[in-house]
Amino acid sequence: MINMANMTILLVSVMLSIAFFTLMERKMISYMQNRKGPNKVAMIGVIQPMADAIKLITKELNLNLKSNLMIYLISPVLNILMSLTMWMVFPFLFNFNFMKMSIMLMMACLSTNSITIIAMSWASNSNYAFMGMIRSVAQMISYEINFMMIILAAMNISEQMNLVMFNTLQKYMNIAEMLPTMLVMWIITVLAETSRTPFDFSEGESELVSGFNIEYSSKSFMFLFLAEYSNILIMSMVSTLMFLNVSNKMMLMGIYIAMCFMFVWTRATLPRFRYDKLMKFNWTQLLPTSTTILMITFMMKSNI
Repeated sequence: MINMANMTILLVSVMLSIAFFTLMERKMISYMQNRKGPNKVAMIGVIQPMADAIKLITKELNLNLKSNLMIYLISPVLNILMSLTMWMVFPFLFNFNFMKMSIMLMMACLSTNSITIIAMSWASNSNYAFMGMIRSVAQMISYEINFMMIILAAMNISEQMNLVMFNTLQKYMNIAEMLPTMLVMWIITVLAETSRTPFDFSEGESELVSGFNIEYSSKSFMFLFLAEYSNILIMSMVSTLMFLNVSNKMMLMGIYIAMCFMFVWTRATLPRFRYDKLMKFNWTQLLPTSTTILMITFMMKSNI
């Protein structure tokens, strides 16, 4: 019963967080660009996310006659399910029994997200969707290697695969203080994994006309939208717990909000990379550095 209550409260909280995070993003970007942003719906646009959700739900669901209908409809639902499943790694007071290896669950869900993108693009039977799929999946798989290398390094230092224990092990010194380079690389990798600016090649409007999700509208598009922002929030939470954990709960919440702010700040500030530079940056610079850091952590443990 406690686990079911945890799950229900968590999912409701995540959905509300996504709604108001999108509002915060639009407000912040608008003020950075010297304009007002959403300010018509209710007081200063507070319920704008609800209006957007109602608009998307009431729109007509376009069904492409050439699409493989069953996979076309199921793939966005699987995408949001995988994103919400990742939230089970959240360190509850009464934790789930199978969360002894919560980081492994998170990595499995991220890998499954890549498969759902392939399924969406293939089922659409659209050339634009296929081009967007090739770019986004190549990017996600390339940066997943760095993602796993950095997680392995953090696990090697902490000797844990459970986010609940990271708080105890970082009581006197954070992993970010031990290896600040690893934190910078993690932030770059997370931006690429979540397909956020400057690595938003999955929906490069100027080149791909919104990429793999071009054929989606109404509820299906809303599921993709929710999954993207759920991934941003979960990655901010994991980054905070894994690298910047502090015993003070208010300070921990402040760091988490700062990590969420970082995603918005990069979107408002940085232009999109060129695609070949993105891939070269990963394979020639990030990957050798992350491998070196992993070796350094092994040497640190052997000396201890």
